[in-house]
Amino acid sequence: MELGLVTDTAADLSPKVLQEEAVGLVPIYVHLMGRRYKDWQELTPDALYQAMRAGAEPVTEPPGVEDFAEIYERYLQVYDRLLSIHVSGELSKTVERAREAALKVAPTRIRVVDSGMVSAGLGAMVLRAMEMLRRGAEEEAIVREMERMRRSSLFFSVADLSHLARNGRLPRFGEVVGNLLGLRPILRIEKGHIRFLRVARENAVPEALARLVLEEFQGRSARITIAHTDARSEWLEGLKRSLEGALRLERGRITRSGATIAANVGLGALAVHAYAVE
Repeated sequence: MELGLVTDTAADLSPKVLQEEAVGLVPIYVHLMGRRYKDWQELTPDALYQAMRAGAEPVTEPPGVEDFAEIYERYLQVYDRLLSIHVSGELSKTVERAREAALKVAPTRIRVVDSGMVSAGLGAMVLRAMEMLRRGAEEEAIVREMERMRRSSLFFSVADLSHLARNGRLPRFGEVVGNLLGLRPILRIEKGHIRFLRVARENAVPEALARLVLEEFQGRSARITIAHTDARSEWLEGLKRSLEGALRLERGRITRSGATIAANVGLGALAVHAYAVE
């Protein structure tokens, strides 16, 4: 078989689905209450959220070079080449470790792609690569599509910015703004970085996120992913209804984010990723 796919657990895709599609999955590690877990494989989102509600503060650790090497060596027994698509290198050392492993194992047979995305955005890119591969697309065509999707839109809001600020993923000014009473920050993943956009009244977060998507995709068909870390059910339904009612929605899905995301944004985060198929 010619081309195989590999990703990491920051994609927030079910290990079962990836296994069924023969996509290699390299887990990001999560330290929680004195133990180290493999995100999604040994620690489900539900178990994580329960621990966090009880006061636990998870910390993430990128996979080691040996973790990637093990997957690469195993998959290269089946595939001629591998396309390895990973969480933004601006937010994690995961893609750096992947590149080190590729150089060690088979530099001419493994192409590592920095998605510039995370969670819903990374997951959408992996699903799109899977779709194109099933349809017989060549490697270069898939890589070009991944590059185009790096510029797609991922908007999100968190309950507060202390997690992101503590981990050095957002300037401290954002924490001050985001913690104003009754307001929540609206942010965007842009060129792999987290950018502060504005604030919204807490109850208007779903509408604010939907408005940003609609401004960009007015009149165009779009694929949507909603991701969350135990966000309110009425927020999920409100965001879903707003998008369904105003967009030409080609495809949509809702996913819970695993520990890799929750440890860095906290509980109650809500995100929406959108892209058009050209």
